[in-house]
Amino acid sequence: MSSTVITLILVGIALAYFVIMIPIQYVYIRELKQQQEKSGLSQSEMYEKMSFSMEQAHFGVQGNLFNIPSSIAANLIYQWRHRK
Repeated sequence: MSSTVITLILVGIALAYFVIMIPIQYVYIRELKQQQEKSGLSQSEMYEKMSFSMEQAHFGVQGNLFNIPSSIAANLIYQWRHRK
């Protein structure tokens, strides 16, 4: 295989991952916002009161370098759907 074909395959895999992760990130962001509204805490207060395991789960979902594009897209979709 040529390097161009391999590059196209890797780009395709990355794009598929990005597209698949958008709905997952959207649901995660929606749940965090609902939890924040229910608790009445600010975002920083809510993260300070998280248990260690929840912090690690949050970092795994939001802090992964490969999830940043899908997280940004999901956040933009969330803001667009919930604008006032």
